[in-house]
Amino acid sequence: MPEYTICPKLIEYSGINKKSIVDLLFVFIPENSKKICVDNDETIIDIYKKIIEKDKDLSDWFRFLSMNKDSSFLKIPLKNKTTDLVLNLCSSSYSKNLISDSIGNYADKFDFLRQENIKLLDADEAKIILNYGNSTFPSVDLRKFNPVTQDNILDLVIEICENFKTLIELNGLYKLLYEKDDKRVDEKKAQLLFYAVAFTYCSANNLKLSPEVNSGNGPVDFNISQGLSINVNVEIKFADNPKLEKGFWYQLRTYNQAERTDKSIYLILKDNNHYDKKIMQLKNICEIKKSQGQILPHIYEIDYRKRASASNQSE
Repeated sequence: MPEYTICPKLIEYSGINKKSIVDLLFVFIPENSKKICVDNDETIIDIYKKIIEKDKDLSDWFRFLSMNKDSSFLKIPLKNKTTDLVLNLCSSSYSKNLISDSIGNYADKFDFLRQENIKLLDADEAKIILNYGNSTFPSVDLRKFNPVTQDNILDLVIEICENFKTLIELNGLYKLLYEKDDKRVDEKKAQLLFYAVAFTYCSANNLKLSPEVNSGNGPVDFNISQGLSINVNVEIKFADNPKLEKGFWYQLRTYNQAERTDKSIYLILKDNNHYDKKIMQLKNICEIKKSQGQILPHIYEIDYRKRASASNQSE
């Protein structure tokens, strides 16, 4: 079970370089085997909290991890007498992996690192190792010799949506779609969440995950591609969006034409049943037109309404 000590400077860095939230921090999701080392007193967590308290994206990341603390964090009894908490924590861990934004942060500690056999990773090297399991990009497709083609790329993107749906509906990810005042987040935040889930899939399959691609007719939320001829558009809408139907019939069709693809997914997020009739009507008309030979987007529906905890449901 790989475990990593996260230098607070990496979290500060991620607050400025937002892509690192997805590339590095979101890798430590609860369903992953990777864990973040913390001391028994959780002093390092208090340091993290001070860094993230004014950053919404970092707060969302940490809130997601904290929902499953036992799966996300590994408590380490401190054994060394060094005054540096981060180095003390890492040297007391089994794997002794330390991630910082820059190796230069520990230039004056190199002797200690060598003595304790600590492996220091900067942000770029850590991104590769966390996502691929070693220090070099894989030379073979991680989907075990099942290369992505025009015929199966849509199936892969549907698999991404299935995982996104499971995380939201069954694994508590729905909580990140609400603000502290219980209002839902805007679509930009939902897109960031989808990006975090889709990133590993796309990396493993040598696919380019491009958010807000604009080919002249406005930006589509995501284009997932390999070269020019293999690509799928993904558009995300909340069910209460007044442009829900227009987005399907006109907006996404225009994006498809611009990206030269006939494969696309219309991802609808809902938190109640108020729009079920509209969604069902959209699906029914879509199926009729498909049976007549028209090529239309695949409609995918995700319910992000709040769930009672398992203990409350059993009462």
